[in-house]
Amino acid sequence: MTFQLETQMLAPAKRWLEGRGLRTKHEFPTPWGICDLVGLSFKESNVRRRLRYGQTKPLGPAHRIALLMQIPPRSAGSYITLQRLQREFWDLLSPVMVATELERLLAWNFICSPRKNAFQKVDGWRPLHDRIVAVELKLSRIEEVLSQARSHVTFADESFVGLPQAVAERLVLGKRVEDFRSAGVGVLSVHHKRCEVLLPSKPRRREINPVLQQHCVERFWRTRLTGSSA
Repeated sequence: MTFQLETQMLAPAKRWLEGRGLRTKHEFPTPWGICDLVGLSFKESNVRRRLRYGQTKPLGPAHRIALLMQIPPRSAGSYITLQRLQREFWDLLSPVMVATELERLLAWNFICSPRKNAFQKVDGWRPLHDRIVAVELKLSRIEEVLSQARSHVTFADESFVGLPQAVAERLVLGKRVEDFRSAGVGVLSVHHKRCEVLLPSKPRRREINPVLQQHCVERFWRTRLTGSSA
């Protein structure tokens, strides 16, 4: 039996991720389009630390995460001023928006203010995840799916292309497999009831964008608190 639609590959790929202890989300939005499947596992010790700080809210949009990352941690003993943050984010956020976002982060316990208009990050829980795995599914169209999967290595620890068994086996035996190795993208052979890794994913760590990766983690945070998966 062969796959007629890419959507038929979703269930076995989802089972493969969940069988490795990962929570899953499908049709996962990214800045460059939709990723078919993303799986994530949390680092539970850091989850407990974040909850002790009362930081139950998901951080939300990438600009808020970028703003938080620019604030020095409380443990360092230094701080950053409102005026400096407004200067550093002038091309992304208006001064009023910077002030509004800082008020929100204060209310949610992600930052503290040791003096007026000065801020420190209440951190110590990152990384919040152990592993992020992205899977892009295609019946064929190898160049297109490789381009998509290559983009996913900016937030995922592992990025795979999932292909029907015969297509995947031809790919790993051909010359084109070197393009996948160079990109750090793995190849997943998708069967109706199971999946098999034919080529492991080995992205270069320097390609990770910390803001995008944290944004991905935060999209799983609400379901982590409710115990659900989507």
